[in-house]
Amino acid sequence: MSLLAAPFCLALAEGPDPGFGPKAIWESASAPNQCIIAILLFLLALQLYIAVERGFVYGQSSAASRSFLKLFLDALRLGDFEAARTAAITHNKSHIALVLKHGLDIYLYEKQIQGLHGGHDLIQPVERAIVRGTAEATDLLKKGMLSLATIGALAPFIGLLGTVIGIIKVFSDLKARGGGDINALAGSIGEALATTALGLVVAIPAVWIYNLYTARQDQMATRISNAASQMVDEFIRRESRTADDRG
Repeated sequence: MSLLAAPFCLALAEGPDPGFGPKAIWESASAPNQCIIAILLFLLALQLYIAVERGFVYGQSSAASRSFLKLFLDALRLGDFEAARTAAITHNKSHIALVLKHGLDIYLYEKQIQGLHGGHDLIQPVERAIVRGTAEATDLLKKGMLSLATIGALAPFIGLLGTVIGIIKVFSDLKARGGGDINALAGSIGEALATTALGLVVAIPAVWIYNLYTARQDQMATRISNAASQMVDEFIRRESRTADDRG
């Protein structure tokens, strides 16, 4: 329960009583508030897992994309589609590679159809495939973001619910014991404050991490769009040269 210690530092600065700590607050808390504290600690652990897992995925994707793009585009310019496809498979941690491989596969498939039916348009099917691939990659990038947003939005209210329960307990103790001894009410007051503090401790980093990763998603989506545009432009140039050669 040491995670609860930080929010209480200011409150404990003038109260050196060692009995007024996270362990004592937990032990004196009512059963509903113990459930609320447990829920908030679970949400804190969940957001830490999402933050680490997403950070690892985004880092891998960015690193793979940097080495993938040059290999892929150079292979396309040389007309070596097999090398381009191999580069995409090798760098499968890159979300850009997932989208471009999908577009390349559709291009090669449509190329076969064009060989059977002259004048077949290759570019529009590739563009539609890129739109589908980009949507799928975006969904992969957004994994866990809904949970972070929900944690950031709900954690303060869950903590506030615990505070309300704690305040109700304070008034119940006042009625039973009277207001003469503040020490007798310390546990209930600490319980009321603990849930609000813990709710904020859970919510603040969740909102920050959500905004940080949303910005990274936007950057990666832009890179996917730019890379896909370069690939389509290369396909258009190849088809234009092929048409000129036939002409």
